[in-house]
Amino acid sequence: MVVLTRMHGDPIGGLRSDEGARAFPNAHCITGAQEFAAWETTADQGFETKLRPLAADMTPIEEGASIAPGLTGLAAYEHAPGHMVYWLESEGKSLWLAADFANHYVWSRAYPDWEMRLAADKATAAITRRRPSGLLAADHLPFIGYHRPWPRLGCVERHGTSYRYVAASYQLMLQIYGSVGNRLAQSPHARGIR
Repeated sequence: MVVLTRMHGDPIGGLRSDEGARAFPNAHCITGAQEFAAWETTADQGFETKLRPLAADMTPIEEGASIAPGLTGLAAYEHAPGHMVYWLESEGKSLWLAADFANHYVWSRAYPDWEMRLAADKATAAITRRRPSGLLAADHLPFIGYHRPWPRLGCVERHGTSYRYVAASYQLMLQIYGSVGNRLAQSPHARGIR
């Protein structure tokens, strides 16, 4: 299964080679129904060459659709007309795949009502930036997405009447990378930065 957040060139560009070969020949594609409908009428070259040939193997979903156990699609119409985010749940833990719902990790959170040049629908975009940010902040849910500092994993917290992004600290993750990480975590330098 390939789950798409939107139809821009970066998410769909790797679905088919320039020669037309499918990157994931046995995969079924999932995408937002509103997003597919919006791009279907644009005559966009990327959509026509990378996605339209896969339409027979595509399932358009609506807000709140359960895609697979522990995987739910949520509407985040901001950067694209039918942009979707995905909520993953497993063994009592949750993570949002947020993609591009708030394009800049500082300004889109601190000033959610500011218009972004790249937003497809400016009024809806402001609402969208507030809604997922509010949900993420209220439940202290981690998320991963584009246009954020490495490791692109973090959370959102309330900051006055808006929000701010708090990046996960990768220094504390060194122990998960096996014996090399364990040796690094035991080094005097690593102990000094904790």
